[in-house]
Amino acid sequence: MTSPAMRQPEDRDPGLRASDADREHVAELLGRAFAEGRLSTEEHSERLEAAYAAKTMGELRVLVEDLPVEFAPPTASGGQVTSHPEDAALRYGSGEQVVAVFGEAKRTGRWLVRSGLNARALFGSVELDLTEAVLEQREIVIIANAVFGEVILRVPDGVILYDEGSSIFGSRKLSASPGTVFGPETPVVRVRGVALFGNVESKRPKRKWLKAR
Repeated sequence: MTSPAMRQPEDRDPGLRASDADREHVAELLGRAFAEGRLSTEEHSERLEAAYAAKTMGELRVLVEDLPVEFAPPTASGGQVTSHPEDAALRYGSGEQVVAVFGEAKRTGRWLVRSGLNARALFGSVELDLTEAVLEQREIVIIANAVFGEVILRVPDGVILYDEGSSIFGSRKLSASPGTVFGPETPVVRVRGVALFGNVESKRPKRKWLKAR
């Protein structure tokens, strides 16, 4: 049995409250285990749901303790985690959340898009319409995680998109409108996160057809 002095940072304070970044980190570990065949579809779904509902580090730790992975969540490690490069996409700050679990969530019309917006689609669909939205600053980050679901960004002309995420048995299709030119005032949206058996893509704004008189 490991003595308290020998315990690793990742095992300390099981009662510590978990952050959104901690939950996302464990969700990524579960996704890899599923992709490697270590978890069945049912097991992965149950654990993923439990991860997003977890309130403490102890509740998260038990979800991966039988898997050959390094727990090392951002909170327990002070934010300095040595892991795969794509993990950084899941641990970028925190902000407003738009979540769809076996359902649909949308943000449309005139709304404020804060940098660090976290869109999560778990067997569901999230749509972020930026057509009339106001960006908090000229350059923002959106974390889009699609697990057996989809995250759709409707991007108007004149916005530069950078895809800085990754996909695991999923699809990412993000691109600016043809002819968009970068300049000192051009809005920039960096899209991070993971598509795990899911889809993250950008689309043009919906057309508003004029009614015939």
